[in-house]
Amino acid sequence: MRRFENKVAIVTGGGSGIGRAACRRLAGEGAHVLVADLDGERAKATAALIGADGGSGKAITADIASEADNAAMFDMAEANWGGVDLAFLNAGMLQRYGPFEDITTEIFDRIIGVNLRGTFFGIKQAQARLRPEGACVVTASAAALTGFSEAAAYATSKHGVLGLVRSTARAFATRNLRVNAICPGNVLTPMNGVAQDDHIREALTDPDYRGGLSAQQVAEVALFLLSRQAVAINGHAQVVDAAASAAFVPLDL
Repeated sequence: MRRFENKVAIVTGGGSGIGRAACRRLAGEGAHVLVADLDGERAKATAALIGADGGSGKAITADIASEADNAAMFDMAEANWGGVDLAFLNAGMLQRYGPFEDITTEIFDRIIGVNLRGTFFGIKQAQARLRPEGACVVTASAAALTGFSEAAAYATSKHGVLGLVRSTARAFATRNLRVNAICPGNVLTPMNGVAQDDHIREALTDPDYRGGLSAQQVAEVALFLLSRQAVAINGHAQVVDAAASAAFVPLDL
């Protein structure tokens, strides 16, 4: 049996990149998928790909920085499919790279408002509304585990996201639920200026050490954490970076 047969999943940031890859893979394994994205046309495009693959998917335009939009995603999934089992809170935003002294209060507040406050809204909905034995996965970043001099606001927001995941694991467990984070390294997605790759591959090629990851490679880890195969994992972060943070950068001797 497919891992997510007749489960209901919400994926934020599902219009492209890791989110789109996760949506298609979830649907391919039997889930009904609500594709949520700030860009409604991209969300519809992902839902159309799911339909073309023979899966079940619907699209919603949603801003994760809005508490009301987070509630609306769960409302729509429940109205269409009777409940929600899985939440992949993947949406977020980067900041323009530059020195710390160039970060304005407006930039900092916007990054925190989307990446941290928005994730808080999503986690609140997931903890309260997922059905028992459900799971939530949040996209943090390798920058959640170390400083990022050229993107201090972004790294700060992702450190906070990881703190939320760790701090809410017990609350999830009281409802027979789980919450975990993934911490991707360099992923080749539209957010990073790389064209969308919509191929689903049965055999995933190994990325080079410190090389760019495909969206699907990261999505596969998110699916594992959402599945019952990961039932013993709660409140933790899984790094997905092809060893980029495992050792010092190779020296040019």
